[in-house]
Amino acid sequence: MRIILAVFFGLLLLAAGQGRALAAPPDPSGYWVTGKGEGVVQIYPCGGDARCGALVGFQIDHPQDPTPQTWDHHSQCRFVFIVNLHPRTRAWMGSIIDPKSGHHYSAKVRVMSANQLRLRGYFLLPMLGATRFWTRYTGPTPPADCRMPPNSLE
Repeated sequence: MRIILAVFFGLLLLAAGQGRALAAPPDPSGYWVTGKGEGVVQIYPCGGDARCGALVGFQIDHPQDPTPQTWDHHSQCRFVFIVNLHPRTRAWMGSIIDPKSGHHYSAKVRVMSANQLRLRGYFLLPMLGATRFWTRYTGPTPPADCRMPPNSLE
């Protein structure tokens, strides 16, 4: 009798859980200015429900200044450093790559409001990381070469 009751209540809980669809978090797709105003990142769909992000704009003080480089000496322009974000209950989870070192970290991205995004990069546990807040970029589409004039992100 106990087994029958346990199975019954288990099925009842399972059915209740099936009826309650968890809401997906807001989509982070769009253009965002990094927390320190160093550049513009585009987050975009990259297969199925996944999102990726690339650096698409950075300020250049002088036209002759070189383009910032990654750890392996490639241009940071269009460098995809946010990889494989997937929606979870309240945030998007995936990974990020540090363009200066090439190190990979886990990432948690959460849209806080229409104009603010929170990115937490961490190693092993979320408590072992750092959080950055980005703001929505509303300027003109960044140029193909990613070079933006000084003070264009302020």
